[in-house]
Amino acid sequence: MSSKATQKALQNQFTQITGTPEKTALRYLKASNWKLDQAVNSYFGGNDQAPAARDKDVLGKLFEKYRASTDEKDTVGVEGAMTYLTDLGVNLENAEMLVVLELIQAPFVGELSKQGFVDGWTAAGCDTLAKQKSYVAGQIRSFKSDLALFKRVYKHTFICAKDKGQKALPLENALVYWELLFSPPGKSWVTASTNWAALWAEYLNAKWTKSVNKDMWNQTFVFFEKTMEDESLSFWSEDGAWPGVIDEFVAYAKEKRGDVPDTMETD
Repeated sequence: MSSKATQKALQNQFTQITGTPEKTALRYLKASNWKLDQAVNSYFGGNDQAPAARDKDVLGKLFEKYRASTDEKDTVGVEGAMTYLTDLGVNLENAEMLVVLELIQAPFVGELSKQGFVDGWTAAGCDTLAKQKSYVAGQIRSFKSDLALFKRVYKHTFICAKDKGQKALPLENALVYWELLFSPPGKSWVTASTNWAALWAEYLNAKWTKSVNKDMWNQTFVFFEKTMEDESLSFWSEDGAWPGVIDEFVAYAKEKRGDVPDTMETD
């Protein structure tokens, strides 16, 4: 198997030759056991029209299938978006929905953009609903264990969960999405001694009166990672660069946990 540096160089060559995204390059190179000529030939397949162009045409037509006459140009509204997600077989009541919205870079929870839809599925190599359904099922299965995937979905959730024109999430909305992300099929934010997700929600409901901005949202993810690695909170210090809300939560958590670190917090 080629080294990582060699693989990266082959990916760059493939994208330069075909004009495709890195995800597409990776897929074809892996399938050809990292043989560039074979991967490129497989991609073009001897057709007059490059597969990427054909895929975009097909994906554009699929997108239009879900767009209502009252929707804005190149946009699928709430009804069409929910129908599409249902057709993919995702659960609209949990984080499965958020996995798809990140994949196609949906601008809002109830809205899809044509560019995000076409680019996302072109990169994944899925030009039919059946392929998309299978791909999404695989992503959902990996969601809990793949930290990079979880981080992408987590970060995009803040983007698509906001109302149009708003820069922050109302606290009640943020709490809903945190609960979705830190529940199956998402990652559990629970360690041996502490249910951090429940404690975080309890603290915010009791003490926080402001909205949730992007920095607070992203720093919560960093804190999640740190606590999952070290539930003793030894990584935290008063002189650290944590936002005030995290500092205050640490004090709250320490008081709640008391001197019995091996007992699970229950609500």
